[in-house]
Amino acid sequence: MRMNWYYRTILSYAPILFVIISSMIFMIFLALNNASERKYLETNQAILDRIVFNADANLMLIERNVVSKLLMDGEIQDYFTKGSKDALDDFLLQKKMIELSLALPFANTIYIYNEAEQRIISDLGSYSLNAFGDADFLTASYGNKESAGWFNPRSFAYLPREEEEQPVVSLMKFAFTGNDMRGALVVNVYQRSFLEYLNSLSESDYNRVRLIDAATDKSPDSEPAMSPIQVQSDYTGWTYVSEGVHDQGYNWLSLFSNAWMVIWVVLILLALLGFTIVTHIHYKPIQSIMEKVSQFSYRKSEELGIKGANNEFTFIEMALDHLLKRSLDYENLHKEDSLLRQQRLFHDLLAGHLVLSDEEFQQQLAEFNLSVPYDRLGVMVAELDRYAWFTDKYKVKDQYLLKFIIESAFRDLGHSHHSFVWHAWMEPHRIAFVVHHTASEPRSNLAAAEFAEEFKKWIHQHLELTISIGIGADSKSIETIADSYRNAQENVELKTLFGIHSIIDNRKSAAIINLDRYAYLQALDYAAQSFRMNDTEWREKLSQIFNELGKMRFRKRDMAEFAQAFLKRMDKAVLALSSSIQERWKGDFQERFAGMTETAESLGEFQEQFMSLMNQFEACVEEDRQARRHHSLAMQAKHYIDAHYTDPGLSLVQVSDYLNLQPSALSLIFKEEMGEKFVDYVLKVRMQHAKQLLLETEDSIQSVAENIGYQNVNSFYRAFKKFQDIPPGEYRNMYRTI
Repeated sequence: MRMNWYYRTILSYAPILFVIISSMIFMIFLALNNASERKYLETNQAILDRIVFNADANLMLIERNVVSKLLMDGEIQDYFTKGSKDALDDFLLQKKMIELSLALPFANTIYIYNEAEQRIISDLGSYSLNAFGDADFLTASYGNKESAGWFNPRSFAYLPREEEEQPVVSLMKFAFTGNDMRGALVVNVYQRSFLEYLNSLSESDYNRVRLIDAATDKSPDSEPAMSPIQVQSDYTGWTYVSEGVHDQGYNWLSLFSNAWMVIWVVLILLALLGFTIVTHIHYKPIQSIMEKVSQFSYRKSEELGIKGANNEFTFIEMALDHLLKRSLDYENLHKEDSLLRQQRLFHDLLAGHLVLSDEEFQQQLAEFNLSVPYDRLGVMVAELDRYAWFTDKYKVKDQYLLKFIIESAFRDLGHSHHSFVWHAWMEPHRIAFVVHHTASEPRSNLAAAEFAEEFKKWIHQHLELTISIGIGADSKSIETIADSYRNAQENVELKTLFGIHSIIDNRKSAAIINLDRYAYLQALDYAAQSFRMNDTEWREKLSQIFNELGKMRFRKRDMAEFAQAFLKRMDKAVLALSSSIQERWKGDFQERFAGMTETAESLGEFQEQFMSLMNQFEACVEEDRQARRHHSLAMQAKHYIDAHYTDPGLSLVQVSDYLNLQPSALSLIFKEEMGEKFVDYVLKVRMQHAKQLLLETEDSIQSVAENIGYQNVNSFYRAFKKFQDIPPGEYRNMYRTI
């Protein structure tokens, strides 16, 4: 009787105990899953908040620069108030537009609108309002003071019906004289450049930031199971969306996990009810209950992928092991989040997005268990040489491995000199290192150049790659660390002049003068025109340009601007050549000129590739010209003009008689082969020599006119003003003072 009571007690409460323990285990699984999901969302939300903050800061910087130019720049104010304007005014204003465009942080195009003249001057030229591709946007937005600010994403093109429209976000600021609106200045930031910058801040290949304008507020085309993370900017009103590549799979897994938990809760309740009824109504031996528990545990063991579970204790043990594994996973997730916040802190400090005092910085380091004192901070920027080759040779996982080796090598070098080191990848090919120096530890005060030289040698000896290092001025406080980083970044960009695998500090860079873009742009115009006219001076002119660039701060990004500027000028020059040469230029040479900046690391390599391509194209042009039967006649006429431009009787009839041709036939041949009319070329040759005499001699205007073939000074006066837009005397006074 007593044994029956004992068995009944076992049968009644053992299943209930089992159900309670199982319920607790599954509830813990559910809690851990929910906590992990919340942490995932909170982390992505924090990252997106920081990205939006950085985006707004850069957009505010653009707006501040534009407003400053409108209010403070005298030449821009004169554009709206000054009456008649000449070509020089347009050129100076276009120069201002280019300077402002280059000073902004994103790739952009900029133009200014004069309401009174209905004219637009951009960084690429001058347009009337009706002939401008952005006229619809300008007309719709101009005059509404509430429209001044940032506009939603849209399409932009310089010319109407232009096929290659670019998505941009636009900033419009109006120009006032008193209370009168005179015009507007519009900055179009290319949306692709803007989004590339935002996505570079996330430092993740799995999350992409997308922009939704304030007007549409549309969701993505294909919504994931969970709504994407969104942050709306208080400054622009735009909504930024962070969409993970694996979000949908993660959400499906979460839904499956939640459904699984619900099913188990229902099963537990049903099991509890069934066990209670069975044990109190239908008595069965304890062995029968144990067999059922064994079968259940065996079935669950197979579901968990663990074999050999043959009793309820083994099942409970496996469940606890699984619980511990989930706990470790959560701990690892927390550590990864801590590393991400640490890297974001270092990146923001160096980029200037965050400014902390030394006390605040020490508090931040203490939170990461990295509290290290310092008396000064040394900043170095290491750049991987030939990064295009690096990405082609190594797979993505191998690239990350090599970058980790570079980080570890520098950190170990710092430890060997008793210096604490931290780093941040500012760009995919560029990493910044910061070294803590303390006066109390003499071994930590190694000179920055020696530190960099030792690190560079280690990389070259142990890895199949090289690096160039820029050294910035030391910082006495964390508050000025961004200035030191920018100094080091500017120095490492000068590897185009010093060559790859070099170390560049302020002593080396001090002798380099700033780049004068406008000087080489004018020289490029001359080189392109000389090439079109089959004048060999283009080669000498390009060599002079490269020699001058070798003395200036010519960086890798300037190579692309140089190539694009030259391509635009060569496109115009090639239009004057035969159709076959135009096809060869577009099909064989345009892309090669644009793409060589990806492979050239130094100015010497860039010059070698550039001149090689030009020589190849010259050979094609020469071959085509020699095949044309009229080319030699046109060249004889050109040489005759060059030799007899001082002859007052020089005319089309005179040259035709010299070549035994009809004047009309010579006129057609000259225009076809040289790309300009006979009289226009004669005028250009004479005016070029006139300008030289005006600037280099003290001869009177009458004497200058006679020396270039004009017997009547009034005729020379009219011709010079028509050619140069100003009289010869004013030209001499203006450019001699410059």
